[in-house]
Amino acid sequence: MSDTENFNELLQMLQVKLGDNTIDSQNIITVLRCAMEIVEITEIKGEAQKTLAVKLVRQLVVEAPIADEKEKLLLDIIDQDILGNTINLLVAASKGDLDINKVVKVATTCCLSFLKK
Repeated sequence: MSDTENFNELLQMLQVKLGDNTIDSQNIITVLRCAMEIVEITEIKGEAQKTLAVKLVRQLVVEAPIADEKEKLLLDIIDQDILGNTINLLVAASKGDLDINKVVKVATTCCLSFLKK
């Protein structure tokens, strides 16, 4: 099976998973999550997974029956690497490299010191 056939098969899986939901700025992260889940079942790993997930979402946006201005907004989100950075954040969190509790504790301590003055 060629790369194009594999891509089209994964795209079809994504479309089935999303059902009748149309992609928009409010659910693009959910769509990304679904794409990541589908890509995860492939043998592709690392940076190539991220690239494929973003490519799937991009193709879904291009094919979606949405207004031109909404399509442009979604493509801008993709082209500005917001989805890629979101994937990086999710991967860091899943590996335990992101400790939000420490950040909250430091921020709270800093804010409390301002309030005491």
